[in-house]
Amino acid sequence: MRTLMLLLSTLLAPHLFALEISDPKIIAMASEGAPNNVTSSATIMKFVSGEFQIIRKGDNNFTCMVISDPQGRYEPSCFNDEAMNSVFPTYQFQMKHLYLGKSHDVVNELIEDEFKKGNLPTADHGSLVYMMSPNNKWFNADINKLQPTPVHQMYYYPKLPEKTFSLSSKGVFMWQGYPHLTALIVVVEESKP
Repeated sequence: MRTLMLLLSTLLAPHLFALEISDPKIIAMASEGAPNNVTSSATIMKFVSGEFQIIRKGDNNFTCMVISDPQGRYEPSCFNDEAMNSVFPTYQFQMKHLYLGKSHDVVNELIEDEFKKGNLPTADHGSLVYMMSPNNKWFNADINKLQPTPVHQMYYYPKLPEKTFSLSSKGVFMWQGYPHLTALIVVVEESKP
């Protein structure tokens, strides 16, 4: 019986996040990710069956969704077109495999393998992801703990050496969380208007 339950939970895992939340609630949650002038006319996507699907078609160059994982990550995020083309595939791949029960370390190895095979792109110039919800939180695998994250924006680049930028501001830092991408994170003092 335990084996059957484990098998069912593994098969259903990518469905769980989407099945629990209605489309209007997802739209409201995803809309926390960026300023209202962006989210009001953005495309909204919902995670279903291991991939994101459009639930509302927008007419600007932003797509918003909730990035999550089984450990409680909650990051309403809005990607511009450049980020949708080049950074989004990594987020979707990561979410799918985390919901299938793989560890963060294993998923990062899979991401690196997929990038080397040419199945995941690196960042296009101008890739921007808003993560401006005051409710942001992510699972820090290094300390095995869920942590709040500040309201921020992420500007993505192809992988850069650690010392590329000389950053002296506490509100701006480099993030090397993916094997093939680098992000310059800009912390925003206030939540979105």
